[in-house]
Amino acid sequence: MVLLSGGIESATLLHREHREGPVEALFVDYAQRAAECERTAAAAQCATLGLELHRLDLSAVGEAFRNGRAWQPHVPLPHRNLILLSLALSFATDRHAHRLCLALNREDAEAYPSGAPSFISDFRALAAGLSEIAVDAPLIALEKAAIIRLGNRLGVDYTHSYSCLLGRRRPCGGCPQCVKRRDAFAAAGLSDPALNPTEDAP
Repeated sequence: MVLLSGGIESATLLHREHREGPVEALFVDYAQRAAECERTAAAAQCATLGLELHRLDLSAVGEAFRNGRAWQPHVPLPHRNLILLSLALSFATDRHAHRLCLALNREDAEAYPSGAPSFISDFRALAAGLSEIAVDAPLIALEKAAIIRLGNRLGVDYTHSYSCLLGRRRPCGGCPQCVKRRDAFAAAGLSDPALNPTEDAP
């Protein structure tokens, strides 16, 4: 089972795992600002492979964290990966999956604790005490550009991927995630089919 966000890394991971054998995809809505666009991208990636996209609705929890705060481009859940992996492990157990994969890259590993290899190792050990499901982050040693090159070899259509933090139908081109995406495609020597700046107001 792959945790699918609709972004570059998870789209690439889904295609990689699909080549290895049967795979299922899970999208979690935790009221992230871009949830609708992310889900649409995730569903499109699944459709290209003939897969169903499973969805868990955690939006009420995300809204509770957002409540009363001033407008921000993105308000992630604290320790988001811990929450998502815990839910995904439960769902994977119910679906009789034998492996649970999270799409992290090297930059994630360096940026926040729940993206680090040590966190994945600790969660893997926790999961092993609860089930026979193996927890893995197969792309964690790769930089974003390398993941894009891998996806290109696998035939991933990045038109159907979404990275923008603002949640607009067309990506803004200027938020931190859009900038990282643009730089990664440039480093990979490829053009980005999806990153088209818009002049829409927030």
